Amino acid sequence: MRAVEAFFDVILGRIADPSVPLGCLIAQSAAQSLTLKEESVQVRGLLDLQRQRVHAALADSSVDSRTIDELATFVVAVNQSLAVLSRAGASDAELRSVTRLACTTVADTLARATSEDVTQS
Repeated sequence: MRAVEAFFDVILGRIADPSVPLGCLIAQSAAQSLTLKEESVQVRGLLDLQRQRVHAALADSSVDSRTIDELATFVVAVNQSLAVLSRAGASDAELRSVTRLACTTVADTLARATSEDVTQS
């Protein structure tokens, strides 16, 4: 869970950093990918790499792989949404609220899945 929180902290730090270009290469490329097949494959690869990293960070928990896969996809989706929201003018407080709710969702899902695994054992 701490890895997910740290992941979002890094993202929010980059969003707030005026020296970092606005927007997200992945989000911008995906928006263009309907006509650019090669970029679509590259975007998918970058998203898969993010998902794999989040999956690896959550893999230490005792929950099943399917739940970890779903959570990793959710975290990456929230990450991409942060880029879009920031580009649309969302405040730092709004972005932090999104990440706080996302972290709560991940923690609750992990806790529920862990308790279900214990109950089934």
